[in-house]
Amino acid sequence: MPENIVSKLRGKIPYEWKLAIISAFFIGLLTHLYIFLHRLPNHDGLLNIYSSQAKVTSGRFFLSKAAGISSYFDMPWVIGLFSILFLSLAAVCIVSLFEVKKKISIILISGIVVAFPSVSATFSYMFTADGYMLGTFLAILAVLLTKKYKYGFILGAVALCLGVGIYQANLSVAMAFITLWLIHDILLNKTTTKQLGVNIFRSALMLGIGMVSYLVIYKIYTSLLEVSITSYQGLDKVGSVTMDDLPKVFEIIDLKFKTFFFDGFVNQAEVNLLEWLNVFLLITLIIATITIIIKNKVFMKIVQLLLLVLLVLSFPISFYVVYFLSPEAEYHMLMIFSISSIYIYLVLLYDAVDIRKSLAIEKITSWATVLLLAVTIYNFGLIANIVYFNMELKYERSIQLANRIIDRAEQLEDYQDIEKIHVIGRYRIETPLPSVIIPQKIPQMVGSTGEHLLVETAHVQKIFANFLGYQLLFLMPDELEEMNARQEIKEMGIWPSDDSVQVIDDVLVIKFAEQP
Repeated sequence: MPENIVSKLRGKIPYEWKLAIISAFFIGLLTHLYIFLHRLPNHDGLLNIYSSQAKVTSGRFFLSKAAGISSYFDMPWVIGLFSILFLSLAAVCIVSLFEVKKKISIILISGIVVAFPSVSATFSYMFTADGYMLGTFLAILAVLLTKKYKYGFILGAVALCLGVGIYQANLSVAMAFITLWLIHDILLNKTTTKQLGVNIFRSALMLGIGMVSYLVIYKIYTSLLEVSITSYQGLDKVGSVTMDDLPKVFEIIDLKFKTFFFDGFVNQAEVNLLEWLNVFLLITLIIATITIIIKNKVFMKIVQLLLLVLLVLSFPISFYVVYFLSPEAEYHMLMIFSISSIYIYLVLLYDAVDIRKSLAIEKITSWATVLLLAVTIYNFGLIANIVYFNMELKYERSIQLANRIIDRAEQLEDYQDIEKIHVIGRYRIETPLPSVIIPQKIPQMVGSTGEHLLVETAHVQKIFANFLGYQLLFLMPDELEEMNARQEIKEMGIWPSDDSVQVIDDVLVIKFAEQP
């Protein structure tokens, strides 16, 4: 009977997995419930209220299948629950990968996974968030399979291929957790050098097979659909990085890495709470690592010590590996979930402390780790809700602006003739809260910051159609060129002047700025 199967499965699920799932769900809902219960689209969300997410031209051939689990409608509550489920499974994979035992360690790892700022940034693109979270889970699962089973690198390659087929930044996630796995083995598992070599080889096989499979499947998709890759994020330039580009790449990575952790200190801006916490976490991490190296006599194993140094230095490369693939790539907050591995590394050091044989310094770093990470997770939650708060302000400004424009249009004599829409320039506005205060209090986020959503003509057209029930058509390219050349356009005023909204023939023309 079904209930017997459920009982048997429940009995076989390790307690650590259950705690990880429950913790991740609870912390995840507490952190993100606001955006799950409110529809707060960003500029892309306006265009994807219903979308198949078919992004083959962006190299994301599996995104449509992944996002389709929750249907192709932008339904925050459904997408949010699936997202938290996938992140909970990712937390289980991490707990299993590093054989985490302490309850506090499991709760901290779950909190980091579900509240990390990359997650909040992804939820600003709610229409596709569950697909992206599934990709993150698959990338971490790939590492777990590679470690747990003799030929797990084959299954891991399949998981990685699908994860990267959802979002290419998941390659960074897999590489970061492979690096963390090897560091963990050196410091805490007393693994032999030979076994480390085997693990490195199997990991390389997983990455190699996974990425070759990804490229083959992508080529098949693009050949069948007769499409070419987009220029977005330099995807059409993949493989064109030369040796001459490497110094600049390393310079960019160094700046990006420092900016995430210590933006205020590095860029001489206001230092926020996250950056102060990162300073103390770094100090704790260094002390705890040195303590483990001395206590476990890692320094006596020269080869492993050298490998440890190389692995630590390679972390930023793993986080920003796409920079080595395309000279025009640009990492943003959605793409750096891999950096969460740094915070998880500190949890692993705490988890390894034996309370029966702990040194005084280990007791101090243990308390520091738990307190600092608890406050950090809480701060991640605050960052998420500040982001969602700003998204609500953006949406309200945008819908009110759209209402004002429609009201103005309805007062025009030729209102009944309107069939098409043409927007000139971008609406500019700067107010202290979204333009100054909020950016100072959070990391650099994409998709959620800014003043309003009406960036292009398509955004105005979609908000008219889907939120105000006012359907207008776009101009064709030849019509656009002809319209922009007309004298009436040049003589129009800038919004909100009386003549900034006009009907020309059957086109509603809105002028936010002068033509470039």
